[in-house]
Amino acid sequence: MKRLLKASFFLNKSILEKHILIINQNYYIILIYKAFYLPEFKNINESVLNIFNKIIKNH
Repeated sequence: MKRLLKASFFLNKSILEKHILIINQNYYIILIYKAFYLPEFKNINESVLNIFNKIIKNH
C-alpha cells in the first residue's frame, strides 16, 4: 500500500507544485489508507487526484 500511495503521489505532485508556486505556501500532506483490502492502483490514483484538486480548490 505504501508503495502504491508513493507512486500515485509522485505521478501527480506536479499538479500541486504548479499551484503552490503561485501562492508561495508550504504544505505537509499525510496520506492515510484505512480499509481491509488492497485496492487497485487506478482507484488509489483517482483518490489522490481528488485530494489534490480539493486542496487547490480551497486555496
